Amino acid sequence: MRDARRWIYGGLDVLFVVIYVGAIWKVIPNRLPSAQVHLWSLPIAMAILGAGMFVGGRRGWWTAIAGGSLVLASAFLLIARILVSASFLAGTYGAFGKAAASFALITVLLVIELVVLVPIFQVKYLMSRRGRQTFNR
Repeated sequence: MRDARRWIYGGLDVLFVVIYVGAIWKVIPNRLPSAQVHLWSLPIAMAILGAGMFVGGRRGWWTAIAGGSLVLASAFLLIARILVSASFLAGTYGAFGKAAASFALITVLLVIELVVLVPIFQVKYLMSRRGRQTFNR
């Protein structure tokens, strides 16, 4: 029996790429070049992950693992950047900074929910016995 998770995860990857591109382009444009590169790394890595899921086979498995690892590394770096900003705000601007830091912590929770969860489950699936069998790995 064929495993449908490969196609489900691939479809989710495409959906998230579209959402990430729309959000970066329209909702959170940034003038800081390092932040732009960092934000655009998320949909690019997610597209690599999705391409690996759709390609299948050994190359697809390795591509998906690489894309998933890039998404997770970029997301963890994004969380670190947000936490550093929150600590700076809280330490520098008093009560206003603490309120902004609280919002930054809520943003970290949203990043975990909207960016990290699907790639974690996807890489776990790829590393499982069933995932390796599906990709002939």
